[in-house]
Amino acid sequence: MSRNNGEGEESVFAALAHRSRRDILRHLRAHDFVRAGDIGDALGIGPSTLSGHLRMLRAAGLVETRRRGTEIQYRLQMTVLDEAILLLHGLRPERADAATDPHVTDPHATDPHATDPHPGAAAVPDPQGDR
Repeated sequence: MSRNNGEGEESVFAALAHRSRRDILRHLRAHDFVRAGDIGDALGIGPSTLSGHLRMLRAAGLVETRRRGTEIQYRLQMTVLDEAILLLHGLRPERADAATDPHVTDPHATDPHATDPHPGAAAVPDPQGDR
């Protein structure tokens, strides 16, 4: 992904776009050097579909392989994944820290000084009633 032309970035994000490939990466995060058949069995992915997913993940640099006899084993390549995370983080807008800047508000926080915009309004009855 460290190519300057952005081609590596596109292949990484294309590889991450599919849910099954993300599931494969999660599985490999928890298991080091896994046979393709074991990945397929664990995730319920057929051999030909799995082969295509692994090919794309390998081309994007997200997995590495090693050969043991006739087997190919797969492992998560964290370096490329870390680069992708840093790239995404760099796309976020700069924002001040709400803990130190009184002008920054947290949209999820409740305001203890907020007032009801409709004081005295009656609650709307539940149309289903108490059944």
